[in-house]
Amino acid sequence: MAQGGGKWRWGRELGVLLALLLGIYAFTQWRGAASGPPPRTLPALTVETPAGAVLQYTPPPAQVQFINFWSPDCPPCIAEIPALNLLQKALGGRHFTVIGLAVRGTTPRVLRQAALRYGIHYPLLLDGTGRAAQTLGGVVLTPTSILVNGQGQVVGRYAGAISLPVVLWHLLLLRL
Repeated sequence: MAQGGGKWRWGRELGVLLALLLGIYAFTQWRGAASGPPPRTLPALTVETPAGAVLQYTPPPAQVQFINFWSPDCPPCIAEIPALNLLQKALGGRHFTVIGLAVRGTTPRVLRQAALRYGIHYPLLLDGTGRAAQTLGGVVLTPTSILVNGQGQVVGRYAGAISLPVVLWHLLLLRL
């Protein structure tokens, strides 16, 4: 009789898990169908490389981008570097990348030093003029991150330090 009760308990737990998964699926479908403003296409951003070269940056086609505006003297920015490194290590490649975009006031030399000091393992660019931040609606707080889908559209904005589970959830919704 004890064995039968164990099977019943296992079946009940499986049922609860299936109901939870079905609920999550239904929620994501409902959220996807919700009306709202259409995503905005990410315009070309005028940025600098760590070597100091100026370029017009646009995301590669079919690549999801997580663009993180940060500053080397911002404690929350530095605290989230391990999570960003983890995202890049786990998902980085042809279909996804993290881009660290240092804000106005950071020089190319300081950016290179920070990359070494904090062990940053994702591409870095510099918004030395502040134009990229203005282009994206006025990034005034660091860290601020922008999620760009594979069609080059801004589909998420995160002000303050990121929550890795929230970012992973949004990436799951993009079917990355």
